[in-house]
Amino acid sequence: MKRRTWGHWLLGMATTGCATQSKLSGPVAAAGQAAARPTDGSTSKPRLPEPGPLRSLPAPEVSEERLSDNGLTLIVAPRPGLPLASVALMVRCGPAFDPPGRRGCAELMAALLTRGALRRGRAVDAGGLARQAEALGSAVSVRVEDRLIVLEMTVLTPRVAEALALLSDLLRHPLLAAADLQAVRAQARDALALRLQDSAVLAGLVARRAAWGRHPLGRLTTPDSLMGVRHEDVVALHRRCVRPDRVAVVLAGDVGRADARALVQSVMDDWRLPTDLLEAFADEPGLPLSTRPEPLLPPTLLINLPAATQSSVLVCAPFVGTDAADHPAGHLAAAVIGAGYSARLNQDIRIRRGLSYGVTGRVEQQRDAGLFIASAQTAHAHAAEVATLMQTQLLALAQQPVTPAELVARRAALIGGFARQLDTTSGMVARIADDWARGGASDRLARWPERLEAVSPGQVGEFARRHWAPERLRTVIVGPIDRLFASAALPVGSARLEARTLVLDSPTLRR
Repeated sequence: MKRRTWGHWLLGMATTGCATQSKLSGPVAAAGQAAARPTDGSTSKPRLPEPGPLRSLPAPEVSEERLSDNGLTLIVAPRPGLPLASVALMVRCGPAFDPPGRRGCAELMAALLTRGALRRGRAVDAGGLARQAEALGSAVSVRVEDRLIVLEMTVLTPRVAEALALLSDLLRHPLLAAADLQAVRAQARDALALRLQDSAVLAGLVARRAAWGRHPLGRLTTPDSLMGVRHEDVVALHRRCVRPDRVAVVLAGDVGRADARALVQSVMDDWRLPTDLLEAFADEPGLPLSTRPEPLLPPTLLINLPAATQSSVLVCAPFVGTDAADHPAGHLAAAVIGAGYSARLNQDIRIRRGLSYGVTGRVEQQRDAGLFIASAQTAHAHAAEVATLMQTQLLALAQQPVTPAELVARRAALIGGFARQLDTTSGMVARIADDWARGGASDRLARWPERLEAVSPGQVGEFARRHWAPERLRTVIVGPIDRLFASAALPVGSARLEARTLVLDSPTLRR
């Protein structure tokens, strides 16, 4: 006898909601009614304007070159006119390269980069470094991703050389003091322990761990793993990863290519490859690019968090990598389902039924694999219903065609967001960093809008049919499970886990 998974059980539930309608009275209501009333005496509602024609997006001129002397990569995105530039150093490092059993090592190393460094042979502490950055009219931001650490400043053009010199010292000559490590680790541990009491945060971590399974992207930083990181681990990781052939300098803004090349050579020309580590990363042992998710747990997880004030619901679906031919169609499918106020999930769950303040969707992707994650928070009594609706909408995309008008709106939203990101120098750096971390070519920025414009409604539906089958969806609900199922048995095929005993750095969430 075939057992029913909770995905099928959810899809069989009733989906009646408790939609509400607000009522206004007095001058506000009268003014609204007057504004909505047609002026020609008819009673029909005014029609919304049709979407306008697509406008071409000027392609950013991004150049990428390898400086032959030391292997350093230089990426330049000139934008003349405004005397402003963002300067960034990107390192191929991150949690994917943590030593075995030392999850959190790269995050702690990144935090230590701004805690102290040698500048012109003199040790400067965190306060001194902050004052030097502020004297340039900026602050140093540090961002950590799975395979990337980014240090960045945005300054006026005359200050670019000084900003690059400061970032170079932070990256190449950090103090990495043991006392600072203890302080940074304690702060990170306490902050993470607090966040784990939030049902939405916990649901996201559990979903990622459950969906990726044994895959390196499923590994998570936990309070216990942070405490296991030793000072020598941080020093060794810095020595292995921070070398010129693993670093890219990005200059975006009022800097030309020739000036950028001369600037980088004047500041970082003395950086040489360590001769004793030339083979250290020959095979990139941290995170293979060609592996796919390897889930080990049941497709539905119920995490009991009795103190949760609202239940958090996540539904994960497979996504393709950045090199896949249907990658643009996948992003439009994700946008139709969960990107923005008019997306299908938000229309169904928030607007029609009033079951949540909002439903969001996001894509987590690498070069060869990814996940689409839809999430919502709701009252405990509606958690199962919201999960049903989220699954229903994901699966319905394969059967309910996307209308041309719907696709035009979602495409315009994606391209508009892309254009707004590129409208700032820091946004340009962030987009370049994403592509560089995944091994993408520098011309991917220019081709992205036209690749989205080439997607048809049929291709969006085909993406859903190919990748979003019922058995491939994974659902996580975090909340007081005893209250959620007070009058019913737990669904067949699901697994219940206690939040207080979760082992997040285990692929089975248990010891």
